[in-house]
Amino acid sequence: MKKLILIAAAALCASTVNAAELSYVSAGAIKSLKLEVPAPVPWTGAVKCGHVSGEITKLHLLAQAAKSQIFSYAENEAQFNEFKAMWQPILEKFGMKIVSAEYKNNYGVLKYESPDGRVVRAFMGEKLHYNALDAADVKKVQHELLEPLEQAGMTPIASFTIKNEIFRPTFNIYYLTKPEENMDREIQLRQLMNGEDIDFDLVKDAVRTVKQDASFSLVYIGRELGFKTKLAADEAGINAKLADYRKFLTENKKDFVAARTFKLDAPIEFSGGKLNYAVNIYFFQ
Repeated sequence: MKKLILIAAAALCASTVNAAELSYVSAGAIKSLKLEVPAPVPWTGAVKCGHVSGEITKLHLLAQAAKSQIFSYAENEAQFNEFKAMWQPILEKFGMKIVSAEYKNNYGVLKYESPDGRVVRAFMGEKLHYNALDAADVKKVQHELLEPLEQAGMTPIASFTIKNEIFRPTFNIYYLTKPEENMDREIQLRQLMNGEDIDFDLVKDAVRTVKQDASFSLVYIGRELGFKTKLAADEAGINAKLADYRKFLTENKKDFVAARTFKLDAPIEFSGGKLNYAVNIYFFQ
């Protein structure tokens, strides 16, 4: 049930919350509240941005990000106040001003303005490949993602290890980027993982590679990558499939990135014959 609630919270990203504006806790009042997080694990890497770190065990403190706001599911207003007490100082530390705090129908939202127009976005590490029982390995992967963000000018503002029964031990990262009307076109920290091996060489010039997490998993900085495989009986047929799909992408205002055509090691047999060729197609959403 709790996981379904988080999925519902993510769906809220599509629109802003139109509840009446509520009063919010002042910065001074928040600083008087104690946010109990353990001291961060020492790190000798090159990240110097001063992001907030610690551990999250309560789901209502796990912020989602969309547009110029962060939000969370909270069972009551007391939980939302705890969410505000944690997140308002983090936003203000990085120059953002809270313009409203809203709680309605078990959702709490903090809307903000930033001096340079950048917005907060979040990346969840749960689908990455690491030893979840080894805290040092989790921390290692976490920092492998933080440094490239800073190098790309996408300031990390917070990164937490997450320990809750609905997740395997994991981490998340909150960082700043420039907004786009279509979030698929924002430059974000993302993961491409579609169950098939990735042609890393085909996308390396289109996005900034952060980590080749597995043969079928790529962590990158860039626009949202899409992937499609088409099959055909012969070489002429697969070339036609590629041409048709490129036309489809153009008609739907998606940008073609690259493609690779190849002959299958073994044909795929079906009632109408055999499929001998395939093409992997990469594009921006």
